[in-house]
Amino acid sequence: MDHSDGVTQAPAGTVVPQELLEEMLWVFRVEDASPWNYSMLALVGVVGMISFILLGRSIRAKRNQKIRGRNKPEKQTPEDQDLAEAETRDDNNLNILRQTLLSEKENLVQVEIKLKEKDVSLVFPELQESET
Repeated sequence: MDHSDGVTQAPAGTVVPQELLEEMLWVFRVEDASPWNYSMLALVGVVGMISFILLGRSIRAKRNQKIRGRNKPEKQTPEDQDLAEAETRDDNNLNILRQTLLSEKENLVQVEIKLKEKDVSLVFPELQESET
């Protein structure tokens, strides 16, 4: 097998030892890419297997965590109790606010009706006199 086939000659004035040229031909050969392809295929397989193993372990850990959470009795820490009290206080505040807003809405409707009656009496004073 002659390595000089298809190899361009070095420009004049450059001296490169023959051993270096042969080594460079060996390092930068482009004959067959199958070893590279096989190594990439093997690498993809290894990464895929590791991914599936990690995914399975994660699923199993989540499932076990849920099962343990169901079987554990509820132990409330002082922080949890404080949070629960704060939530109920917030809910109570919201309910109070909602009630006040709704009651104001009813009052607004009554005020609006009274204003409409006054407007009618101001625009049409004859109607007001005829009714009395």
